[in-house]
Amino acid sequence: MKRIRSIFVATAAPPADSPYYELARTWKVEIVFANLIEIQGYSLPEFREQGLSPLDFQGFIFSSKQAVDHFFRLMAEMRLELPPESRFLCTGEIVGQQVYQYVQGGMRRRIYSQANSLLGLIPYMRKYPDLKYLYVGGGAAPLQFFEEAQRYKLNLSTVKVYHVHYITLPPALKRRRFSVLCFPTPTSVMGWFHNHPKFQQKDTLVLVYGEDTQRIAESYGLKIHDYAPRPEAPSLLALLRNLLRTQG
Repeated sequence: MKRIRSIFVATAAPPADSPYYELARTWKVEIVFANLIEIQGYSLPEFREQGLSPLDFQGFIFSSKQAVDHFFRLMAEMRLELPPESRFLCTGEIVGQQVYQYVQGGMRRRIYSQANSLLGLIPYMRKYPDLKYLYVGGGAAPLQFFEEAQRYKLNLSTVKVYHVHYITLPPALKRRRFSVLCFPTPTSVMGWFHNHPKFQQKDTLVLVYGEDTQRIAESYGLKIHDYAPRPEAPSLLALLRNLLRTQG
């Protein structure tokens, strides 16, 4: 493996006290941050055009913090409150913690966040097959997830709460080659290929967070070097730390 000199992380630059910067100083590598997508929340009329009422569902599925924020924003604008028996299915603890901020009391005990992918939620959904589930998102619908739900005859619908716009990188950044690419979300992978439609991986190492991100990356032909979360690598930062240690 070639010595790692530059790392691209497909997210907005973190605060100045982020451990990413300490990692860069310790290992004398360059870490470049750039957001590849822009999220724009649906307006209330846009949401209502979809013809779905959240009150018709008992299970709510989230795979991103943005989906959580915009869903509950729209709920507040509509002055709707979910019934206390509602269940919340989340892909990972980070998304689950976001839901936790918006619900109270016993509803918090009904947040399920042990799965690392949408497909990983299917076993939980099968425990409650009579519920009507609503996947809350934006951008492209997760077709494989819906196919699996249909396979088990689960009642699953989808509603969008935000638009996804891809950001075009500045030409100088767009031309650069990096030793490592880090993708935290499926849409960050799509944003990379929006900027690099003919990208050839060659000896570039690819790190991803989440099974859904890994699945999308592989669908674009990328070979995944490592992934999170797992016990020894709960985050992208941990993946990078482990990777840099291997080169000494």
